[in-house]
Amino acid sequence: MSLRATIRDVARAAGVSAATVSRALNRPDLVDPETLERVRKAMEEMSYQPSAIARGLSARRSDTLGLIVPGITDFFFNELYKGIDRASQQHGMKVLLYDSEHSRERAFEGFSILSGYQVSGIIFTSKLVTEDYDPILQRLNVPVVLTLTQSAAKTPLTAFRIDEVRAMFDVVAYLVSRGHRQIAMIAGKLWDDRTGELRLEGYREGLRHFGIEYCDARVEFGQYRFDDGYQAMQRLLERIHDVPFTAVCAASDEMALGAIRCLNDHGYQVPEDISVMGFDDLPIARMVTPRLTTVAQPFLEIGEAAVKWLIRAASQPPSPSEIGDYLLPHRLVERESVRSVT
Repeated sequence: MSLRATIRDVARAAGVSAATVSRALNRPDLVDPETLERVRKAMEEMSYQPSAIARGLSARRSDTLGLIVPGITDFFFNELYKGIDRASQQHGMKVLLYDSEHSRERAFEGFSILSGYQVSGIIFTSKLVTEDYDPILQRLNVPVVLTLTQSAAKTPLTAFRIDEVRAMFDVVAYLVSRGHRQIAMIAGKLWDDRTGELRLEGYREGLRHFGIEYCDARVEFGQYRFDDGYQAMQRLLERIHDVPFTAVCAASDEMALGAIRCLNDHGYQVPEDISVMGFDDLPIARMVTPRLTTVAQPFLEIGEAAVKWLIRAASQPPSPSEIGDYLLPHRLVERESVRSVT
């Protein structure tokens, strides 16, 4: 029975140190191509296959896709992941998840770590990609696709998302069709991501289209979570007698539910006293009372489209005309949290 080759055996055969072999496995972007090739040949000759990482190095690709998310506890993640997982399984691929914990530095680290695992491509979600991502994007030798966000980097990237401006415009249009003219908004923080900015832009465009004056005092901000919605609603209620409103649209379902809870705690009934609309159409929107009227993002379809694009790009690099933003259709889901006013 032959003994299994060790990393030191591979190092001796390739004429490098064990540390270099380890680096070739985990951070191939830091190893020069000639050395990397010697390590690869030594591994093949010695049948050294310690893990999927080594298989990826030998084949110059793997059956694994990387996924970087801002937070695995975010409600939307489960819905997006369903589409990613379904399409991945259909194509015989696995998904390696990295949680950046809403940290830009950890997101940078995630690209390096996933690259070291020789994934065939990387899906990056929710956070705006800015020019400071360019250095690491240009070092990667695998395609990257964005979901639920877009790019402001110089590196050309493809993104799958909805038209955020149009979606929030449609929210305002729906509320106006139900007789509302005094419409408040709980927006996403503008300094955190492009999504918040675009949804606020849609709100303002909707008001302008229907001849309603925009009022700063009717807008509060949050980080898309339940507690943010609750606290933002509290601040709006503190000035409701001076700046009245009959409806509130929130930039996420979580914030809409936080707003509803705050209204209930302060003796207001939804929708009898104040109507509330959300954004996302998470499963919980159907479970609460009143059931939440909201905008549905096609999370499943976005996840599937991203995987299919990555797999195609890994085998045949896309042409410049194929790289860009792909907007999938949103839809308005009417339930019980909005009433008509006269």
